[in-house]
Amino acid sequence: MKDKTDIKEELIGSIPDIDPWFVTGFSDGEAAFTFSRSGNAFSMYFSITQREDNRDILEKIQKYFGSIGKIYWRKEQLPTKNSGHTRPNVYFRVCRQSELPRIIEHFDKFPLQSKKKEAYNAWKEMVQYKLEYYTNCSDDKFKIFSEKLSGLNQKSRAFKQRVKNV
Repeated sequence: MKDKTDIKEELIGSIPDIDPWFVTGFSDGEAAFTFSRSGNAFSMYFSITQREDNRDILEKIQKYFGSIGKIYWRKEQLPTKNSGHTRPNVYFRVCRQSELPRIIEHFDKFPLQSKKKEAYNAWKEMVQYKLEYYTNCSDDKFKIFSEKLSGLNQKSRAFKQRVKNV
């Protein structure tokens, strides 16, 4: 029979280190729901970038999601024609199709509160479409999805290009 200490240790081990609403609030301000395309293939991403000295929070978020995705380190980037100086940073990214439903499960249960919710909903629709029609994604359907999501992600290159051409 287990004593109170054993039960307490089991419970502590099953409680996440981070509150789900904190993950949602942090994502409202810092996360990106986006995609990339190469030829006829497209990949969906959930990501959060932070300064290098904030790596611990990304590790906690990764652990909260069940240790899915990867955390990458990016070195300092000097200014270029198209971007400013970037200090060393860490980047948490989830892009595997088998892992993306975990992201959707969280944000459906603990919804975003800002305008980012619109981008999330468009992204979620793209993820679900890709999961259902993985090998047979319609180019026309993808174009509709990508224009909608790019219009909502104002930091994306596609959005900036669209605004520039208006």
